[in-house]
Amino acid sequence: MKRTVQLLLAIGTAAAALLAADPNPTTDTQGPAFAERDVRYELEPGDVLDVRFALTPEFNDIVTVQPDGFISLQAAGDINVGGRTIPAATELIISRSAHILHEPRVTILLKEFAKPAYYVGGNVSKPGRFELHGKMTVTNAITTAGGFAPGSKDSEVILIHRISKEYARVEKVNVKDILRKGGVAEDPLLEPNDSIFVTKSKVGLIDRFMQVTRLGLYMPIP
Repeated sequence: MKRTVQLLLAIGTAAAALLAADPNPTTDTQGPAFAERDVRYELEPGDVLDVRFALTPEFNDIVTVQPDGFISLQAAGDINVGGRTIPAATELIISRSAHILHEPRVTILLKEFAKPAYYVGGNVSKPGRFELHGKMTVTNAITTAGGFAPGSKDSEVILIHRISKEYARVEKVNVKDILRKGGVAEDPLLEPNDSIFVTKSKVGLIDRFMQVTRLGLYMPIP
């Protein structure tokens, strides 16, 4: 519940930033280059890890990454592995357990991935975090969140998709028009960790790519 509240407050902050943005910004249709090669998976809350100590198996642990990114190990105590790759987390555990183990050899196996999810906030009946099953569109997601609450600006729904640690892609979705015309092709498909915000007022022009810090956006990956 605490995590959901933090998320919705942060999405609200993001929407407020959009509403307060320069009414005549220069929209970047190309956007900066975000391509990264050989990107390794970064651990996130809900991942289940099998941490093994080759020479001292009595310290082996199976742990779940908590919402704040931490895990607790017998040999290393509380460690924040959120946002780290498995090799980076392994090195951190080795370093932290060296005070009680001589040259520890550590292996981390990723047993379970966190279930993909999306977030709906703002003026909907049941805002929160929802598991992403199959192909889910913006209108599907809003329906799952209980639909529009009275006073919603359904022609200017905000869809936020994080594309790097620093940047998010932001777009307005005219759900009213999609529903009126039955424009399934215009109804964006969601990706894991996308955020949807339903506003109560008109949103001005926005940049397609915006810095996460500018949005005040909270994402599940620490």
